Amino acid sequence: MAMLCLITGLLLLAGALFLCYKPIIPATLIGYGAMWVLSYGNHVTFSKDTLMFWGAATMIVLVIYSSQAQDSSDAKGSGYIATGALVGSIIGMLTTHAGIIIGAALGAILGFVAYCRTPQGASIKLPSKEFISQLAAKGLPTIVTISILCTVLDNLLTNVTTIN
Repeated sequence: MAMLCLITGLLLLAGALFLCYKPIIPATLIGYGAMWVLSYGNHVTFSKDTLMFWGAATMIVLVIYSSQAQDSSDAKGSGYIATGALVGSIIGMLTTHAGIIIGAALGAILGFVAYCRTPQGASIKLPSKEFISQLAAKGLPTIVTISILCTVLDNLLTNVTTIN
């Protein structure tokens, strides 16, 4: 059963990462599910507070996603945001759990700024309402998802000797 949980959890993590780049459905829910599956299989250990925190963050993202579905399902700029968040979060893994979240947020913002500098994103002006709206619609779900993924990855790497 533990091996099934490990394989399922890793597939869910990979699926959540893919959905950050191609936002067909909310990736945050898949990432949070991976956290629970790996926790159930005793491959990662999270406190109840950690699980509740990420559960609340997932619910907030789902509410935003449902209210702005037309903006958040559009893949424009998602690759830049996801790559920036992933790089920032991995750098943040070298510090603390707060570093994971802060790194993901800074990376997502810088990734979206980079996208706005491309010919495809040139219509989005940086200090504008559209910039903030697009960043909230696409960036927040990506920040939460990538932070969940790196939190789980950090916990998995910490406990790598117990995975048989």
